[in-house]
Amino acid sequence: MMCGVAPSARAEVPVQRSFLRLSSSNGHGAVMVDLEQKKVTHFREHLFATEEPVIDVSGRDVFDRGQPRVVHSRDLLFDAFFGLRSGGTQRWLNSKDVSVDADASGYWRWADGKTGGTGIASMVQKVGDLEVTTFVFAPQAVEHASFVMALRVRNTGNAPATGVSAFSLHNFHLGFGRPGVNSELEQNGETVEVNGNVFSEKGFAGVLAIRPVGAVARKSAWLASATGSESGYDVVNNGGGQDLPEYTAEPATGTGWVTGYQFDLGDLAVGAERWVGVAFAHHADPQAGATARQWLADYAGSSNAQALVNAEVARWASFQTETVKVPAGVTADEESVVRHSAVVLRMAQVRESEAFLREWLTRDNEARRTRFKGPNGAQVTLPGTVRHAGKGAVLASLPPGEWTYAWIRDGAYAAAGMATLGMRTEARDALAYYLNADSGRFRDFNELRPYNMPPYIITLTRYHGFGTEETDYNESGPNIEFDGFGLFLWALRHYERTTGDVTLADQYWNTVTTRVADALVALIDPGTGLIRADSSIWETHWNGRQRQWAYTSLTAARGLCDAAALAERKGDTERALRYRNAGEGIRRAMAERLTDNHYVLASNLEELESGRGYFDAAVFDAFAFGLFDPKGKIAQATFRSLDLRLSSPAGAGWQRNDDRYDHMGGSDLSPWGGEYDSAEWVIVSLRGAVAKRLAGDTQRADRVLGWVRDQSLKNYLAIAETYDEAKGTYKYNSPMAGFGAGAYALALAQRADATEDPACGAYFDESTLVKDTDAGTPEPDAGTPDADAGEWVPPDAGSVKGDVGGNGCSASGSGAMAVWLLAAFAGLALALRRRGA
Repeated sequence: MMCGVAPSARAEVPVQRSFLRLSSSNGHGAVMVDLEQKKVTHFREHLFATEEPVIDVSGRDVFDRGQPRVVHSRDLLFDAFFGLRSGGTQRWLNSKDVSVDADASGYWRWADGKTGGTGIASMVQKVGDLEVTTFVFAPQAVEHASFVMALRVRNTGNAPATGVSAFSLHNFHLGFGRPGVNSELEQNGETVEVNGNVFSEKGFAGVLAIRPVGAVARKSAWLASATGSESGYDVVNNGGGQDLPEYTAEPATGTGWVTGYQFDLGDLAVGAERWVGVAFAHHADPQAGATARQWLADYAGSSNAQALVNAEVARWASFQTETVKVPAGVTADEESVVRHSAVVLRMAQVRESEAFLREWLTRDNEARRTRFKGPNGAQVTLPGTVRHAGKGAVLASLPPGEWTYAWIRDGAYAAAGMATLGMRTEARDALAYYLNADSGRFRDFNELRPYNMPPYIITLTRYHGFGTEETDYNESGPNIEFDGFGLFLWALRHYERTTGDVTLADQYWNTVTTRVADALVALIDPGTGLIRADSSIWETHWNGRQRQWAYTSLTAARGLCDAAALAERKGDTERALRYRNAGEGIRRAMAERLTDNHYVLASNLEELESGRGYFDAAVFDAFAFGLFDPKGKIAQATFRSLDLRLSSPAGAGWQRNDDRYDHMGGSDLSPWGGEYDSAEWVIVSLRGAVAKRLAGDTQRADRVLGWVRDQSLKNYLAIAETYDEAKGTYKYNSPMAGFGAGAYALALAQRADATEDPACGAYFDESTLVKDTDAGTPEPDAGTPDADAGEWVPPDAGSVKGDVGGNGCSASGSGAMAVWLLAAFAGLALALRRRGA
């Protein structure tokens, strides 16, 4: 590990704004505005990243060079933004000379005096005395991939503004390709036509209906290759008073069509404002332009842009007042973050259940096939509409986060968070999704043959957007994870206890028992009493990297205890006894096999047996889930070690594990260590805060919650996946749903209700556990505190070349950081070499 600073001896770095991209979703598609680029940069046809596997004529998954081929969802938008004419000059609002008021921008308020709490992103700019605010949102009332881009122009000066016009530009890419939602489509073969003032732009990737909201002075369309007066972009960008070129042509096909509108607003008196806007909707069938236009007509009708924004605010306000239940005792700032966390959870949930599929996959010569049937249950000949199993899934992240996939692990924390926040319908849909998805697909994997894998229903990794089980591969094989079984059982009982709804477990009881709880019992290793080796929470893949992870066993123990409680309620006494015995047996095996001589709970059995490198903040959940007494000797020894070894240098929380550093001495147990491991992980920090509060350490728990709160308030209410361990800035994926919003809600709720919830009704009896240290054995692995510098020198940091010594640390604070950075660089280089980079 790094040369850590004892958590009581340092403070967090100042909070910085480092996340500037705001997304909105209605569960069918997603849109994103980038405050740094000052424009809308992303509009995807589905909320999720992938649809389903590519299959052959026999219905089998297609592999290419050892990797499964998948059908990616598509980002249909290159960019979209507004422009403004005022004072005799005009410019696009993404121009360099028009800045964004970062403090005034963000998610629009759901009520006066509130912060955020809606899915409406706003970007505030100033052009002279005119304040211009761009609103971007996916309308909740449209059950299709769609978004609205509205502009409010307000005169904040002391004199009338004359000759004001607004412009819009929308550049969609609808050509060939499925490169993934974070990459651009081709823009070949696009066709533009106009019906009245409503554009339709179509290509291989479907059709976009583009409807102005407000009185249109000019409608315009041009090819991206056009220049001068033929290019609407150049006309506005040149700064004069020239109008957009009017588009009057017949339907025309070209490469790179761009459309736009001009709205003449006239003179604005002091304090006056005008609104304009554009609404968009996508249909995957290129010939369905009339249908997409009708969706927008039904939605917008004769409403103006201000009315559409106000209606969207009202929908979110209704959600906040009629659905969301804020945990007791929150401050105003905490209320802002947790209410917006409810918005993130809602926006991250898939609401579509049908999709139109073309007969071709990426171009006109590659056939598309699907396992799914039509809405009436009949076989479908493509092109056609299929009914899939994606509805209800909660994705791990919203864009721009890369993790727009339905992991069961993230989803369990999300479903529990939803139930805690009063989102009963959403939580029920999330849990029901896992019981209806297309799972159990990997039972016959070669990797699982030694386990005699039982029938199962909870995915071993994650799901494609259509509800089909998926795993990802690298050179070490697939990810195979068993922690989802226990997490699902915990989330199911949490939902039942929180909402009082017992009908979900009753309806699916046979599946819950035979395909989840029984499958989990069958995965207990008779040799160790732990759950068999898997990839677990940090997804280490296979081929020698699987381990008997503490996290997998602790989720299994908790889940089986909850399954026992559900069985008791059902009057199923045989299963109740069996599940309780299994859960308590796993817990005892953890205490006996996964703790070191000083009662520290280790990351996994293999690293513990090696004698080093076994520190992992994921084990906080052994105490947050009530397996062991948070005030007991296992907890206290574990907390002390994690505080010393994994406390983040910059923040209040913890890094996820020591794998970036523990291989430096030549160990091959963690050859994959990298920057992900050393980042400060918000999920373990929030679960650590729960465990610490249960242990009575309210100071550390409050520091962590305050750190996450303040980070989110500064970064547009998004909760990150990770913070940079040295700078405290947002790192990797944001905003996170289960690992962010859901976990934050659970931590606030636990603070409000200090009632403990021991697994199987009681904590493990630690008096029965005797270690060598009880006989007076010295503690060689405790680390050495430096009383003067407040720094801790870990005994197992590994060695790096140079003059720093075998412990990998120097005595001074600056030297410690230098060595830590050197070790980090060396660790990353080694990891890259092992990956063949």
